[in-house]
Amino acid sequence: MKHKIRVEMNANEVQWLYSQDWEYYDYGNCKRHLQIIFPFRQEMSKDEKYPLILFIPGSAWHKQEMYNDLPQYALLARRGFVIAAMEYRESDIAPFPAQIEDVYNALNFIPGIADLFHIDADKVFLMGNSSGGHVAMMSVLFHGHGLCKALPKISGVICESGSTDLLICAKEELPAWMTVRPSAVLLGVDTIEGNEELARKASCSMYISEDIELPPILLLHSECDPIVSVANSRTLYEKLMECHHNVSYYELAENDAHGGAVYYDSVILDIVEDFCKKA
Repeated sequence: MKHKIRVEMNANEVQWLYSQDWEYYDYGNCKRHLQIIFPFRQEMSKDEKYPLILFIPGSAWHKQEMYNDLPQYALLARRGFVIAAMEYRESDIAPFPAQIEDVYNALNFIPGIADLFHIDADKVFLMGNSSGGHVAMMSVLFHGHGLCKALPKISGVICESGSTDLLICAKEELPAWMTVRPSAVLLGVDTIEGNEELARKASCSMYISEDIELPPILLLHSECDPIVSVANSRTLYEKLMECHHNVSYYELAENDAHGGAVYYDSVILDIVEDFCKKA
């Protein structure tokens, strides 16, 4: 049976485009890339600019899968953000804090492509989930203490299900599919036990004080997260509040998701968008 339908297209409606595998740095033994998803309108002007979210994927600090979540990043692009999902050096080839250097190098690369992808280089957010949340938070904390190369202005940090306290992580049972604790590999040691001081120096709370300058921070975590305990975000939130920093925390009640589709639900996207607009 033949059908004829009419679909109306709004030329001003924000869509998205994807540009793959932009090499932001060559370390000699490995090259690191960005996956870029950016807003697009049919009547888009050359001078139109959008905030950038540098997204740091979770991977237990091991090699990241860079393509599966592109459709989810596109949901943010349709809300008016350029997403640059960054590949960072996995702990197997570069222990902490090499990943913070990767953030610096990715951010340093952005001005060169800002006009091409309509990026507002004065409105840059770091966003990460799980181990990526840890890297995002540690980047601004190291910057605040002068422990890394100076980052450009960061307008805010969005940390989802962040493994931000390695000592808390070390108390949790490993999932059945893991044989080695990822945080130990990150630090280049066999176990966290006996290396607690090293783990503390790679955890966020140690670096939070009233005198450090931090951008606004948004924390999100599932109450029943089976991979990274919610205690990570609760502890981080309490420390940030105690030291009078600008932080908001949303806990997904009775939810056991560790990242994934629930974090791209319209309710969560509304929270992220509102945070970025106010930051």
